[in-house]
Amino acid sequence: MNSPTVLPPVPRTTPVESKNSADVAGLSARSLSGIGWSSLTVMLKAPLTLLVLVVLSRLLTPNDFGLVSMAWILMELAAKFGQTGIGHALIQRHELTDRHVEVGFTFSAVLGAAVAVGVWLFAPHYGRFFDEPSVSSFLQVLCVALVIGGMGVVPEHILRRNLRFKQLMVADLLSYSVGYGITATILAFQGFGAWALAWGEIVRVLIRTGTTALYSPPRLRLRLTAREATDLISHGAAYSVTQVFDFIVRTGGYFVVGRWLGATALGYYTRADRLASLPFQYLGGNLFEVIFPAMAQRQQRVDLVRAVYLHGVEMLALAVLPVIAFVLLYAPEIVTVILGEQWDAAVPVLRIFAIGIPFQTIGILNVAAVRASGAVSKETWRQAAHAFLVIFGAWLGSHWDLTGVAVALLGTQIVACLLMTQAALSILGLGPRPLLRCGLPALWSSGWAAVVLWLTTGQFQAWGMSDGSAVSFGILIWTIVIVATMYCAPPCARLLSIPWALAHVPFDVMGTPGRYLRSGLGRLPVPMNTSQ
Repeated sequence: MNSPTVLPPVPRTTPVESKNSADVAGLSARSLSGIGWSSLTVMLKAPLTLLVLVVLSRLLTPNDFGLVSMAWILMELAAKFGQTGIGHALIQRHELTDRHVEVGFTFSAVLGAAVAVGVWLFAPHYGRFFDEPSVSSFLQVLCVALVIGGMGVVPEHILRRNLRFKQLMVADLLSYSVGYGITATILAFQGFGAWALAWGEIVRVLIRTGTTALYSPPRLRLRLTAREATDLISHGAAYSVTQVFDFIVRTGGYFVVGRWLGATALGYYTRADRLASLPFQYLGGNLFEVIFPAMAQRQQRVDLVRAVYLHGVEMLALAVLPVIAFVLLYAPEIVTVILGEQWDAAVPVLRIFAIGIPFQTIGILNVAAVRASGAVSKETWRQAAHAFLVIFGAWLGSHWDLTGVAVALLGTQIVACLLMTQAALSILGLGPRPLLRCGLPALWSSGWAAVVLWLTTGQFQAWGMSDGSAVSFGILIWTIVIVATMYCAPPCARLLSIPWALAHVPFDVMGTPGRYLRSGLGRLPVPMNTSQ
């Protein structure tokens, strides 16, 4: 019997100083490259997503979005069981053989098909539970996406493991553009209603799976060997339990609103949640795809992980806290400009969800730090508590309509963030004081932004300015205030991340782009004489 081929592991640090420096520099360059491509994905996909959201929100009704969201609850749960954490195990494992990859493909493909059959059989009962028979039809058609997605788990996560985010960017942008930007939009124009979203999702999954398979061809040989299966399942199963709780956290509100308040209310709820989660999804979510593999590969160097964590908190807080000020003050105009006048009922929900943006985004770094250390159990019980609070809180809040549900879920987000922060700090050997220091620049800038925006909002209303013009001028004023307050920040609120990056990040190993990046950072209007 031939011995399994060992795939090249990601370089790790060694006790030899010269090799240690070379490995760290190489891994840092790959991580920086991943962050660069991930950031480019954000810059390209965010406006594309916004454009699709604008178009579809005017072509479809709140009831259409609500019906598809009901179906999507069960689809997401089925996907969690179908993948069984195989992808995460492939990333986290240091030494990966071709047999691991073959066994992982076998599990994900077979379970994806099995779960699809189960969903197809259960769909009629699920539709009756929500008293919406059309949901059953959506589910039975969407089962195709489960089968296709199961075959794409391994290729996609191998790309993530190897930090090949350029290829992932192409797959992401191409699949979303064809799936929702073209397919769903054309079908919505043709009057297909909620079915436009269902077929758009199937096309998106098909294009994404095909693209990742081209970049990372899967080992199509079906194989089940005890050793490799145990390696993957032992870690993947624990992760899957956590993922199920995470699923409940993210969709528990959808379930309660759809079951007790109806499809139309769920449509308003999902669109408000979609708008509020854009900063989290396209900033924090994309950052996690880079930070988690990078932390996992550095897990033996706690000092490096600690530095990445603290500076990541500082930059993420600065990115999202000022956004909250803008959304809170301009929520009515934002809803009218992006979604249309028929979505006015989403305004109070959007404002409440906006307050939860920083807790979601900072939570990305907490989860990355905990998972990279392999301490899945620390996350599991916290996610279980969060899931219980979401279901109970959403049910209790539903007695006060959508606003009550939103307030209850905001409270659960705060509690969950505090629990995960405590876990991350204990793993990294940090206290709360360094973390609080990281939030001062964001608090300084967002506080001034809130004051200036509040004054200008009243003036715009007095002038009778249109919603689109008010949002445009608001963004301009908001940007000027943020830049000015960063430049004029007192010593306690000055950024530490840029000086740290200039002193520690090996820009030279990135070639010409790295040198330009270092030069650009050195010229930013931020005081450089901060002491760390």
